[in-house]
Amino acid sequence: IKIKYIGLVNLIMNKEVVKELIQDKLTVKNIADELKNLLENKDKIEVLQKNYNALAELLHSGGNASANAATKIYNFIRN
Repeated sequence: IKIKYIGLVNLIMNKEVVKELIQDKLTVKNIADELKNLLENKDKIEVLQKNYNALAELLHSGGNASANAATKIYNFIRN
């Protein structure tokens, strides 16, 4: 199976909302850099907040967040 992302947020949104530091990218330096970016970069914080708001809106549409998330993930993996 080939998928673009492994994080649930990224899978649902079909884009990298949250940085995925996996395998050789999971280093102390990369974690520190990403954390610093998340805490200090106003533009990054604003974009992240907008993406999480869009995610919440997407999951609440129709009133059943769990079913909506499952459907999105299923459709993403199936295609």
